[in-house]
Amino acid sequence: MLGAVLSPAPKAPANKIEIALGRTAAACVHPVAAWLTKRRSMRAMLVAGYFVIGFAAAFAALLLA
Repeated sequence: MLGAVLSPAPKAPANKIEIALGRTAAACVHPVAAWLTKRRSMRAMLVAGYFVIGFAAAFAALLLA
């Protein structure tokens, strides 16, 4: 048998948490696309989120050093 074996499609639709996690992951991987498709209020949250993640990463690096 050639090719990959795919799992069957899920029976239940995605819930709100799964959708939010997927959109968050997409915004992290493709920030320009996330910036262009969001409203101004969502852009502010995107900038704040990147700031918080960067601050947490720098703080963790200082703690590990």
